[in-house]
Amino acid sequence: MKNENTVIANSDFKSLMLATFRYSLGRRTYMPSFIVDLIIKNAKRFHKLNWKQFLGEINEVDDLGDSYDIQTWNTLIYFCEKKLKNKSEVNKN
Repeated sequence: MKNENTVIANSDFKSLMLATFRYSLGRRTYMPSFIVDLIIKNAKRFHKLNWKQFLGEINEVDDLGDSYDIQTWNTLIYFCEKKLKNKSEVNKN
């Protein structure tokens, strides 16, 4: 049997992640925690613009779901803000 592993180009990966992220906003399912965990695990693949985009889109949503979902999105907000702060500190040096 052939090896079925597939390599996804980084730009395709980020597009897929962003689409899944957008789909997950406001959902009351496992998807918010699934995508937030995946984004955090793959943080090295994202850039400053991506972190700003995640924050902006979360802030545009009126209903982020139930309290558990809101806590999940707050985890991503905190993580994005931390990444942006670290990037700005690096740029100051």
